[in-house]
Amino acid sequence: MNEQRDTHSDPADDDAETRPERKDTAPGDAGDEANDLRFSEEEQLIHEQIRRHREERERRERMEREKKA
Repeated sequence: MNEQRDTHSDPADDDAETRPERKDTAPGDAGDEANDLRFSEEEQLIHEQIRRHREERERRERMEREKKA
């Protein structure tokens, strides 16, 4: 008599409809990518500053050696 009571849809279907798709659209992914980009840019700037500092130091040292010679 009550055999037709169990007429819900498959629970997997319900989960798929209510579950947000996080793999492609999660804000964390975009945020992580942005952080990686910022970190990379900051790292490049740091290395550029180190290079410039070394070049400036070497230039000063050359000038001092030339004065002594």
